[in-house]
Amino acid sequence: MVITDDVVAAIVTDGCSSGRASEIGARVGAAWLAALIEQAFRGVDEATAARAAAAVVSRTLLDRLEVLARSFDPVGHVSAARVDAALLFGFLAAVVTPATTIVFGIGDGIVVVDGAITVIDPGPENAPPYLAYALLGGAGGERGGGRDARAGLAPRIHFAGATAHVEAVGVATDGAAPLVDAGSPALATIVADPRYARNPSLLRKRLIVLSDAGTFADDTTIAIVRRTECRRPA
Repeated sequence: MVITDDVVAAIVTDGCSSGRASEIGARVGAAWLAALIEQAFRGVDEATAARAAAAVVSRTLLDRLEVLARSFDPVGHVSAARVDAALLFGFLAAVVTPATTIVFGIGDGIVVVDGAITVIDPGPENAPPYLAYALLGGAGGERGGGRDARAGLAPRIHFAGATAHVEAVGVATDGAAPLVDAGSPALATIVADPRYARNPSLLRKRLIVLSDAGTFADDTTIAIVRRTECRRPA
């Protein structure tokens, strides 16, 4: 999460299931995304600037992942095997400034904006276009290398609009799919409930209960941002 006077953001990351240590990239990526979003979205006041800031965040995150990938190798090469093992992850970020709300990301997941649900297609063979594929040559992981691959992995904008017209935004990893399967309103209900935005531990407990009941087949993370009205005392 990012909470400042200028920017509030909810971020989820999801490591590739086939990467034996993908939680490394997912955890580091979440921390870097929080810092980059706080910086890039400061002072953003309209949708065009927000889209540009999203692109800057994604490019800078990729630059940092490249430095990390090269640090794994004794001579500073980018090893496909090490990237596959530790740095493949997707992300979704819901960013709210006083004027603009934007949801962007790379990979799959679920977005909820005031009850409207978007389930992001992971692509053929359930293989999302992870950001770190650009270090290997392309969105499909081809081993060609080269900086041109980065152009094909710009973030997707899932929502952009005026903050004054938005009440609640949620982002979730694809593990939350059972909460929207068969038209279930469960995820939209969770995002709309102000108790969960005010008290993240309550949301965590709800997810634990659902997990213990066998609802989820995969790791599930949900993050919520709600708009609040500030009232001055009379």
